[in-house]
Amino acid sequence: MPRLSVIVPYYNVEPYFDDCLASIQGQTLGDLEVICVDDGSTDASAVIAKDYVSRDPRFRVVVQDNQGLGPARNTGVEHASGRYLAFADSDDIVPPRAYELLVDSLEQSGSDIASGNVQRLTSDGLVQSWAHRNAFKKTQTGTHITRNVHLLFDRSVWNKVFRRSFWDTLGMEFPARLYEDMPVTIPAHVRAQAVDVLSEVVYIWRLREGSITERRFRAENVTDLMISVMETASFLEEHAPGLRRVYERDTLFNDLRVAVEALAAGVEPDLLLDAVCSYLDTVRQETYLELPAIRRLQVQLMHRRKVAELAEAVRFERESMDETRIRRSLLSRRKWYADYPFRRGHGIPRWVFDVSRELTMTGLLEGWQWREGRLHGEGRVKLPGVMVGASSSCSIDLWLLERAGGTVLELPVEREDLGFAFVCDPGPLCEQAAKWELWVRFTVDGIVRETRLRGQTPALGPHVTDAGMWVQPLVDDKGSAVLTVKRPRAAVTGCELAGGRLRILGWHAEQETAEGVALVMSVMSGPARSYPVETTAGPEDRREFVMEVPAEDVRVEQETATWNMFLSGMADGRPLRMPVALHELPEWELDGWRIQTARTSRGNMALRVQRSEDDH
Repeated sequence: MPRLSVIVPYYNVEPYFDDCLASIQGQTLGDLEVICVDDGSTDASAVIAKDYVSRDPRFRVVVQDNQGLGPARNTGVEHASGRYLAFADSDDIVPPRAYELLVDSLEQSGSDIASGNVQRLTSDGLVQSWAHRNAFKKTQTGTHITRNVHLLFDRSVWNKVFRRSFWDTLGMEFPARLYEDMPVTIPAHVRAQAVDVLSEVVYIWRLREGSITERRFRAENVTDLMISVMETASFLEEHAPGLRRVYERDTLFNDLRVAVEALAAGVEPDLLLDAVCSYLDTVRQETYLELPAIRRLQVQLMHRRKVAELAEAVRFERESMDETRIRRSLLSRRKWYADYPFRRGHGIPRWVFDVSRELTMTGLLEGWQWREGRLHGEGRVKLPGVMVGASSSCSIDLWLLERAGGTVLELPVEREDLGFAFVCDPGPLCEQAAKWELWVRFTVDGIVRETRLRGQTPALGPHVTDAGMWVQPLVDDKGSAVLTVKRPRAAVTGCELAGGRLRILGWHAEQETAEGVALVMSVMSGPARSYPVETTAGPEDRREFVMEVPAEDVRVEQETATWNMFLSGMADGRPLRMPVALHELPEWELDGWRIQTARTSRGNMALRVQRSEDDH
């Protein structure tokens, strides 16, 4: 008996099938059987499968008339003899250690299911699967969907290994329609005693034009989706009612959106509307309120079978949202309603148009620069989805906040409509090291909103005071604009390329070890490199340095990468980062590569390298 049975249904996937089977054949878990189920394929996929059977005794083929993916998987289960079950779609790829990781986890934990992270294979390369990103942030052994609700979005069958005894005890079976995973995986999650969650990527999901998941707007496809949604909702209502609201919210945001767009695109509505309305009859009003009002309106129109009006509401969202006016409730100053289509005379409840929760302001910093020792900036504010216009009551206020001490410094502001400009004198900031956040308040027609300014502009060089304090305008890791005030212990003062070598000049003010100083450079997923650094005595107890890096050493296998760097060899044993004193950051073209001096989000020295477009 093999440890694992891998079931791979196939139907006319010739261009991708060999990659899939090769990835399974190359698994580090060798004790497996691979059951290829020919679901009536008419291209050369069968030839590819038979070739693997002839070369590898672990592979075999089962042939049936075309019945669809669900029945083909069921056929594979009937022929499987392993202690564990896995499923792979014939156009996808399984990373080499995937099944070893999943099976070993089950054997160590005793759980019923092991599930792992997923990447999507797109024309631009591999990206994290949106649906799987939250559930698989960290590895968890012996968890459950009631403790990790993000597993409600782990609806695919192919990133899992199931204990066969668990599968048989529940009598699990795939339905004979599209969107067949969810009615199997969600009940399996709920009924499992325990589930292992692996943060490692165990499946690569190919984004393929024309595949089942991409043929979204055929009436029969969307109807199948809604049937699966409804069946799963009924199961949760009976077996895990505590998960129902989270599930409803997700289906309204995502699955019902597919139905909305399909109907607006003109698909045949009859069967689809029957399935949609049967589900919406069970959805609670409080779940609707979690949707944006325009989506609320569309779902309500769909529920009322008003297809022409639904198409108009979708068109309005795409083309006219910025023209919307909002109005305050006559009964409550805290309630605001949007003048969306069909607000009056169509029987749509007033709460559908309530946008009070949506009045979330965005403050964007669009540019800043040093002029005559002062920081000048400009930007704008926005309330997404509605237009408040240039009301006479509109005002914009900006200030700096030093969170640690609670100090606030107001900034002078000039406003034009929803845009603003400000000037900051760095003098009052320089008394001590600190980080200052930039905040904006927008007031219009009784609405008051505050938020941090988001940076849409690169970091600037520092303003240096006579006392040696730096005021550095930066954009932090979360995309917010900040001003940092510090007295640096090192700095890069020059960077040049000559004779195929990159020369970096600067200084540091730390104690060195007897072994000397080295420059350490590292890039993500690559080795660190070290280069000796010459230092000489400079003014004010500083050590001045010159370091050289062969330009060829900064090239990487990827199309683009960022080298982070620091100095080692300090007496305290800690890496010493080097903020960049330059205001203009040099860049060069060399042998098909662009090399750019850069700043990190904390203002430290980095190098960004990228293949030149004409070198592709």
